[in-house]
Amino acid sequence: MNLETWAHSDTGRVRKANEDSFLLSPDIGLVAVADGMGGFQRGDVASELACRVMRETVIAGQRVVDAYRSRPNVAARNAVLDLVEDAVQQACRQVHEVSQSITGEGGRMGTTLDALLLVGTTAFLVHVGDGRVFLSRSGELHQITEDHTLVQQQLNEGLIDAEQARLARNKNVITRALGVFPSVLVDSLAFEVASQDRLVLCSDGLHRYIGKRELGFVLGDGDCERAARQLVETANDRGGRDNITVVIGAPVDAVGDSPLTDEHTAKRMDVLRRVDLFQSCTYRQLLQFTQQAKDVVARPGALLFEDGQPGDDFYVIVSGSISIEKQGTRLAELGPGHYFGELSLINNPVRSATARVLTDARFLVIDKVGFLRVIKQDGALGTSLLWQMLRKVARHLCTTNERLVGETITLETLEPEEL
Repeated sequence: MNLETWAHSDTGRVRKANEDSFLLSPDIGLVAVADGMGGFQRGDVASELACRVMRETVIAGQRVVDAYRSRPNVAARNAVLDLVEDAVQQACRQVHEVSQSITGEGGRMGTTLDALLLVGTTAFLVHVGDGRVFLSRSGELHQITEDHTLVQQQLNEGLIDAEQARLARNKNVITRALGVFPSVLVDSLAFEVASQDRLVLCSDGLHRYIGKRELGFVLGDGDCERAARQLVETANDRGGRDNITVVIGAPVDAVGDSPLTDEHTAKRMDVLRRVDLFQSCTYRQLLQFTQQAKDVVARPGALLFEDGQPGDDFYVIVSGSISIEKQGTRLAELGPGHYFGELSLINNPVRSATARVLTDARFLVIDKVGFLRVIKQDGALGTSLLWQMLRKVARHLCTTNERLVGETITLETLEPEEL
């Protein structure tokens, strides 16, 4: 896929200078938005430098990008993620060094950064600070970054609720930025995109005035150039107390639209959202899960695993159907939205039944290593998944217990000759 891009930036109604910077490099599939801090002629230096180093590092690592484009696999994907994360760290280090030379020891200069690299049909996202990235897909808009702010941290820890967060006066206190220290903790994510998706990167000067629903509505008519201008104008009309920047990216298939790919990408996410295991997950967390999962296709009659075999794969059915069998008896028939094999992620037991494919099927499959990686990346996501698994096990135990109690009562009421 290629990446078409649009951008608009404005100083706003209050600030004297625009310390936001943006990067449009559709030739290498790279876009970025940075919001500098540190005062006039300092924040703008930090944000511009971060964008420039990001581009230079990605270009220098083009061999890694080309390797993933030609042979997309887990190892090559992780190498690209390492590349974009390293680009952020290099930008952080250089901004810190410049900060020391401009402001002196203990000086304050830094920048937020949101950047996205499109390679083939995979988007590689890196995020630091309180800028935001949104994904517009199938008429819905999803925020796929989490603010690195004091208010968001308090909200995550349950110290305040959503309404208190909305009214908080310290919304602009960020907990991560490039340049404050020589290195920074980076959020990163890789996910599949389709030709109908739209990706929006913006500084807090925009999202503080425009909610997610309104942002999605403005994007809805498909005119991205007009949408970028309108969003900035609206933020200005509502106060414009900060610099305002927005970048919009549209993945476009180089040889024309691919409706099959689009349909599969959307369907996979729709199925995950219906699975009870993921009911409390955000769209961003579902993307994190799919990042670690393999896309597997199987034909009718194929055995996914057999009774008594060891295994550590967990399956989510995206399409098709399978049967769960025990000693030749069909115990269940499962279709899209069902999952099985989840206990193998916890204690790696031998399989207690056989799973056989009935019709052409597609699965998302994650093994124990991938699941542990998900938990490491996002502790809240890991806790949610483990809790839902525990609830399912508890339901099965209750059902089994009720059945056993019922059978015991039946045996106790039988006459000896009936036994």
